[in-house]
Amino acid sequence: MKKRNILLTFIFVVTISISSFAQGGGIWNFNWDIGFPVGETSDFIGKASLRGFAIEGRGYVSDRLLVGGRFAWNTFYENEGWVTNTLEDYPTATIHGYSRNYMNVIPLMLTGHFEFGYGAVLPYVGIGVGTYYIESRDYLGIYYVENNNWHFGVYPEIGAVIPFGSGSTAFNINAKYNYAAKTKDVNAQSWISLGVGLSYIF
Repeated sequence: MKKRNILLTFIFVVTISISSFAQGGGIWNFNWDIGFPVGETSDFIGKASLRGFAIEGRGYVSDRLLVGGRFAWNTFYENEGWVTNTLEDYPTATIHGYSRNYMNVIPLMLTGHFEFGYGAVLPYVGIGVGTYYIESRDYLGIYYVENNNWHFGVYPEIGAVIPFGSGSTAFNINAKYNYAAKTKDVNAQSWISLGVGLSYIF
């Protein structure tokens, strides 16, 4: 059921992007994302992650305004080594094991961007609104506690597209502050992501 929900949401995002492209051209971005946990997320996993990618489509609705959708995947991981923990309900009992934490994140976002100018560099600001599917696992030895939740989420973004060659291809660089709101069972999650990649402009 969860995988089907992810697929249906992704199809919806892509449909919105394609419909916006019909208004007069657009941009496809293919990015490598680097994640830096902050806030309560850094209490669970403090290590930066190099494991992330994103696909984003944007369509022009005016000379400077674009709307579209973004699909991404990020994995955070931290190895804490061998630890001994006291059981919360049994203060005299302890458990010893190899501790490691995982967090997989799939953002599915509708986006809006505003470009500041024309020329060799196209700086922009943007916002994404949608949902983050977050799966986390806290391992101790062979045992783990798992949480799987959909979070309402939002991110502000700054970045730039830098055309080269014929002008239909470009480098892009961006920074986002990702915020996934608290659910009934899980605290809010947040991280900063830096993205670099290639763009196709049409």
